[in-house]
Amino acid sequence: MLKKKKLLFFVFSFCFVLLIKLYFLLTSFYHADFSEAVAYNNGDSGHYLSIAKTIHDYHAFADNGSPIPNEYATWRSPIWPFTLSFLFFISHSVSLLLISKLILEISLIIAALYIYEKRLKLEWLQLLPFMLLFIEPQYLKYSITFLSEGFNSVLILILTVFFLTLKSYKKHSFIIPVISAIIVLCHPVSIFFVCSFMGFYCLINLKSNFKISLLHGMIFVLLLFIWPMRNLMTFDKGFYLTASQGATFSKGWNEKVAENFTNVEGDLADESMNIKFVKDIDKKLPVKSVLELSKLYQEGTYNYINSLSFGQKSAIAFKKIKSNFNPFPEGPKAGFFEDLAIVFRIFYLLLFVQLFWRLFQFRKFDFDSQKDKAFLIVLCIFVGQIIMSVYVYTGFRFNAIYSVCLLFCLIVVNQNLIQKVINKIV
Repeated sequence: MLKKKKLLFFVFSFCFVLLIKLYFLLTSFYHADFSEAVAYNNGDSGHYLSIAKTIHDYHAFADNGSPIPNEYATWRSPIWPFTLSFLFFISHSVSLLLISKLILEISLIIAALYIYEKRLKLEWLQLLPFMLLFIEPQYLKYSITFLSEGFNSVLILILTVFFLTLKSYKKHSFIIPVISAIIVLCHPVSIFFVCSFMGFYCLINLKSNFKISLLHGMIFVLLLFIWPMRNLMTFDKGFYLTASQGATFSKGWNEKVAENFTNVEGDLADESMNIKFVKDIDKKLPVKSVLELSKLYQEGTYNYINSLSFGQKSAIAFKKIKSNFNPFPEGPKAGFFEDLAIVFRIFYLLLFVQLFWRLFQFRKFDFDSQKDKAFLIVLCIFVGQIIMSVYVYTGFRFNAIYSVCLLFCLIVVNQNLIQKVINKIV
């Protein structure tokens, strides 16, 4: 009877959440033109769609509708375009592709919760708080687009579940370095979070499982380096993760950041602003190659940073860190779900406060404890956000990839309190 209740819970959850997602999808269709012509020219979202279609049609990582790989397509990391390309086997219709994406993400979240429930033997009432994951407003916003943030947030949740469900006698799993590499190759903004996590993960296993720790570290690095190696061998213009590296670096460090940077539009500045800091720039322009232009952006940005005093560098870094953790929009952000997202971000800020309270207790982390392992994930997110916000920039869009994971960890950390509330209500 108990198993039937749990099965019914998961089936009901899938149907209920799918209906919610379809409602917001229909609302989006009502307020915007989702025709094929518009969808393929809709900024970053359209670019992912174009690459995925080319992969499906020509088996090449390109955005030009041909079997010849091109540099500009490598502006995007590979995992999401490849995943999206498989959905083209279902349909080429934009609306059906979006519905297929919704079903894929919902199925993955349901599977993650099922694994968590199965390994920890939870009662179905203990699963109720996790229903909030499906309607997390920041995740919901990107789940009904072709952007990679929604899918990336689901992958981070899966990594978290596998880590939290590691058995006390076996603190390692082959799937962890594999998913970690996939997460970075889905959205490089997660790289510092993932590297922090993999560092802690390997340290946990270093003493008792040195060979496993070394092997899993090597698996992570090798999988992560497959894509830069592919780019080097394909274009012979350097070892790089994405062609956007120089542009994003330039957008994160320039003369307008100190005044104009906000958590709503972190990349407000024009990436070409730092070109004037490149030495002998007149001899180096015009540049036809995307990768060569990216290198110029990077060179100009390094020269600009070197021209700043320590105080100026600190002021820019502090500005971006403060914006990163500010739960309130620093610019116009209208809409019910945008307002609701503020509430969730405040809860995540409180979760960071709980993390510091745990750290200041100066007790060893118990890696047999769900709560302490959840705190470790939160610590890695905190470190990853700080480093990325200083190095480039973050903002609401990039930080949305952590939203589902932070909500999951918030529930795990406060599970006893939440359960007491549920018991009183039920």
